[in-house]
Amino acid sequence: MAFAHRDLTGILDFTKDELLYILDKTALMKQALREKRVKDYRLANGRDLLAALLFYENSTRTRTSFEIAAQRLGMHVTGFSGTEGTSVNKGESLRHTLDMFEAYQCDCVIMRHPLDGSARFAARHVGMPVFNAGDGKHEHPTQTLLDLFTIREHLGRLSDLAIGISGDLKFGRTAHSLAVALAGFEGIRLHLFSHPALAMPDEVVEMVREKGVEVHVRESLDELAADVDILYQTRIQKERMPDLSEYEKAKAIGLFTGRTMEKTRAHFGLMHPLPVDKSAPSIAAEIDAHPRALYKTQAGNGVPSRLVELALSLGLMGDDFQGEVFSEPECSDAFIEQRPIRQKPVRDDVSIRPIRNNGVVIDHMEPYAEETLLQVLRVRERRDIYRAATVKATSNPHNIKGMLMIENRRLTDAELRTVASVTPGCTVNIIENGAVSQKLKLSLPARIMDVPGMMCTNNGCISRPEYLESVSPFMLRAGQNRVRCYYCGQIMNISQIV
Repeated sequence: MAFAHRDLTGILDFTKDELLYILDKTALMKQALREKRVKDYRLANGRDLLAALLFYENSTRTRTSFEIAAQRLGMHVTGFSGTEGTSVNKGESLRHTLDMFEAYQCDCVIMRHPLDGSARFAARHVGMPVFNAGDGKHEHPTQTLLDLFTIREHLGRLSDLAIGISGDLKFGRTAHSLAVALAGFEGIRLHLFSHPALAMPDEVVEMVREKGVEVHVRESLDELAADVDILYQTRIQKERMPDLSEYEKAKAIGLFTGRTMEKTRAHFGLMHPLPVDKSAPSIAAEIDAHPRALYKTQAGNGVPSRLVELALSLGLMGDDFQGEVFSEPECSDAFIEQRPIRQKPVRDDVSIRPIRNNGVVIDHMEPYAEETLLQVLRVRERRDIYRAATVKATSNPHNIKGMLMIENRRLTDAELRTVASVTPGCTVNIIENGAVSQKLKLSLPARIMDVPGMMCTNNGCISRPEYLESVSPFMLRAGQNRVRCYYCGQIMNISQIV
């Protein structure tokens, strides 16, 4: 079965066929729940299935709808809502909390956590399905599925649409996930409005544009609302904003009022992941009863959609799926290329003295990268004899390059991977008896881990050492000299991570 034992940690882990199948099943499940056809939704009846709801942050709709969905399905639930009264307040790590619920033989984990990438870490750590109910400012994929369902339910399609997203586009994980999910459908025009300090992250905009989405940044909420089929309004998250003066400015320009509604199209729908903050509302109270206000229906769709997600992952449905199944893109992990050797006479008229006997010469590095290599290869700790410098290339004095020579040193495969991760494009010359015995050209590996000092640049990532979660950084190649954090998705230049 295509969905059995699958995690739901990110929306990009599902194909378009899989997403549409989940939405089709959600429509059937919603009808069964409305008509109280118990046998059509109590699919776990007679099976002893237990869901662990681990909510480190406040939640009403997500936690309650998951709990109701699990109970309607016929599951038992356990866990916590907020860390008060738990061992988290005694300093327990996420890793150890997960270990406990796995030891208690739970069948799945539904988790909300303040750190970006925590859900992907949990899925990698435990042997049961993990559902991401929101991880920091990163993603909220189960919200996105109910959002897609609500859009299709209201408009009858998910293609050829103008979608507006307004409010907190920087920290709003629901906004990120929805934009990325919509990029998988044809003819999407995305209209964005926010305070400049809360703009959609560049990497999200670049990602959706690469998939063919038109992205328009609008000057006002009224201007945006008049041109879209759906407006996805979001709350300004005061708790995530470092500058409260910017918060006051942001909430002043983001209120959807009756006057705004008058400018909208006849088929327009207003959505919101909720809650609406009564002290700084993003939607005026007068709108709640308007027929184009969809957010109550939207929240209610959380029960059938999450019931379907649980049922699919636990193998209670999905055997009739026909379509493309998600698989990780194939990516060669080869990073070493053997290059031809051209022996040259030893020269004395160069800026650093060559190795005369045995050792290794790392050449054609990025300028000034040699200091980083000295650290990650522990050259000084080992008390190796070395020469390091940024020099002019002898073949082209206009180019400068980094170079590191280490006497009587042979790099292991793991060390070669580290060198390739720190300074891709360099060459490694193995010197034996005063001559080059191997010449290796290194490129950026597909997977980068265990590099001393490596760190994700996202200050909210679970792999950051200051959070004491003992999560080792893990990067994936995202371009010639670019990497993506496996956990939080942050895109970085290779020079930024060490």
